[in-house]
Amino acid sequence: MRMTGDGKGVFAAGWRLLWHRWELLCWLAAVNTACGVLGALPAARQLHRILGHTLAGEQLFKGFDIAMFYELVRVPEAGLLRFTNPSYLMAGLFALLMLLISGGVFESYRLDRRLNTGEFFAASGAFFWRFVRLALMSLVVFGILGDAYLDGEKLADRLGDKFANDQVGFAIRLVGVIGLVLLMLFVRLWFDMAKVRAITDGEHRMVPNTFKSLEIARQRVLDLLWLYLRISLVAWIAALIAFLIWMRVPPAAIWATFILLELVVLAQLGARMWQVAALTLWYKRYAAEFAQPSLEVAEPEPPLSLYPETELPPADA
Repeated sequence: MRMTGDGKGVFAAGWRLLWHRWELLCWLAAVNTACGVLGALPAARQLHRILGHTLAGEQLFKGFDIAMFYELVRVPEAGLLRFTNPSYLMAGLFALLMLLISGGVFESYRLDRRLNTGEFFAASGAFFWRFVRLALMSLVVFGILGDAYLDGEKLADRLGDKFANDQVGFAIRLVGVIGLVLLMLFVRLWFDMAKVRAITDGEHRMVPNTFKSLEIARQRVLDLLWLYLRISLVAWIAALIAFLIWMRVPPAAIWATFILLELVVLAQLGARMWQVAALTLWYKRYAAEFAQPSLEVAEPEPPLSLYPETELPPADA
């Protein structure tokens, strides 16, 4: 665990690589928008049917009232909770799509050139099942982190009850949230490293690849975690700015709100692909340091002659 500064320049280089592949980012944002619209359409139609010409609907249109919306969700006649399944379905389809095209994205970043359609989907199909195995293993790790966080919440509640100062429980929760964010960021870069190694080194066995990637991430944890954290901070700041702008947008300005939220989605997708691009460049630059040592086969020495090389006596005339 050391900060060596050997990731210098990868942050900006990853951004340039992302910018040179801007059409892929725009395509993903468009697909995400389509999935979001399809997922929200049933609930929107139900809301229009119930509130289309009512006073409550007019109040929600002119200004979003969180208390009124909460009461609306609780009304059995509205049945809004029944319409969450399409949203979950579309979210799952988009996640599956991202997993499917990940091979083409990583390959494009590795080669640092635009792939044609055939090359892109050929790479996506070639690495799909390897990335599926990595995704399943990462879900196990994320599940362990989630259970650990819930145990920390219970510990915070018990300690908060024992101490008169209410800030003790809050401090424990704050430390737990910060630790959880950092650990989840580390797990993300760990399995991204496994994907990069599968693409760059042609790894086929994902379990050994996962352990090797964990060792690389552990050795350079400060460099890589700081790289991912900076990119995440850019996305979080963009979301904060968008939220502050949204607070000043009139509620009736539906299209302005829609465009603003789409820009937030674009920033989040861009940050994710920026992390992938930066990590790919980082590994290409320093892969030789983590390569398996090759066993050099010594050249066999010539066999010893039974007769030393001496001049033979001249033959008898």
